[in-house]
Amino acid sequence: MPLNRATLIRISTIDRCLQNRYRRWTINDLIDACTDALAEFEGRSTPVSRRTFQNDLALMRSDRLGYNAPIVVRDNKYYEYDAPDYSITHLPLNDEGLDALNSALDILRQLQGFPQLASSIDIISKLNEQITRHTSSTARPAMDMEHVPGYKGTEFIGAIYDAVRKQQTIVVEYQSFKARQSEAVVVYPYLLKEYRNRWFLIGEKAANRAPQVNIFALDRIHSVTLHKEVPFRQCVDFDPEHFFDDTIGVTKLIGDKARRVVIKIDRQQAPYVESKPFHRTQKVEQRFRDGSIQISLKVVINNELERLILGYGGHAEVIAPPEFRARVAESVRIAASHYDG
Repeated sequence: MPLNRATLIRISTIDRCLQNRYRRWTINDLIDACTDALAEFEGRSTPVSRRTFQNDLALMRSDRLGYNAPIVVRDNKYYEYDAPDYSITHLPLNDEGLDALNSALDILRQLQGFPQLASSIDIISKLNEQITRHTSSTARPAMDMEHVPGYKGTEFIGAIYDAVRKQQTIVVEYQSFKARQSEAVVVYPYLLKEYRNRWFLIGEKAANRAPQVNIFALDRIHSVTLHKEVPFRQCVDFDPEHFFDDTIGVTKLIGDKARRVVIKIDRQQAPYVESKPFHRTQKVEQRFRDGSIQISLKVVINNELERLILGYGGHAEVIAPPEFRARVAESVRIAASHYDG
């Protein structure tokens, strides 16, 4: 059965609670503990349902992962382990359990470099030790996610993540590529966003006179500290779940609206663009006899969209809107001029 990160967090939380025999745990107590753990490790605010909790208990009690956890209910109310020294981290796992944990850990290992996962590493390490002890050979990696060696800014992810989740005002020492020196900026942090292996803080400067979002690249940040004197303020026009739905990349202002963008893709690149769309709004509007296609997008026109199109070189042609076509054409002319003569 598939065992994802959220399931690992929940069953590890239940196990940790039930090992604490100095407290009596009701179903609501355990559900609250699981909800809090998911909020801390994954930023989830949705409460764990009773059905999910009951499924987790059934998984722990069963032999599917080799746990056979002796979870009992006392007085029809309180959950506990029938064996005082029991823990899921102390038991050998069956083959199915080892395979499931190996798959989950293969994913989790790719994320261990991020500071906000530091408190999860202990659980990961213990599970990894269990796997190592019960396999005759070292598991070979089956997944390799792209990383940027030496990328600056990852050391601030943990602090920013906590500030976003706890809605705390921060002071960011920031230096843009155009600035000669850094400056301290008071920021209301709203969202951490990754785009093409670069991380960005989406927030709002406290000094803004009108509601607006500001974008800070983490590799341009020198320091992050909490500002306890300035209360956090939420921008009512910023919805972190949907603000970037119509955007490729991170460049977008509150007033920006999505536009219909039409692009022609030649026969050579058409299969790739269809199999990996530019954006979720992509539609094939026309197919030509030579194998080329004409697609449309409903997106905000920004630098990231332009760079994406330019990356296809002569294989892509912007048809509409006219002003964006002219903008891309000018970039192409400038690029071509570097090769003249």
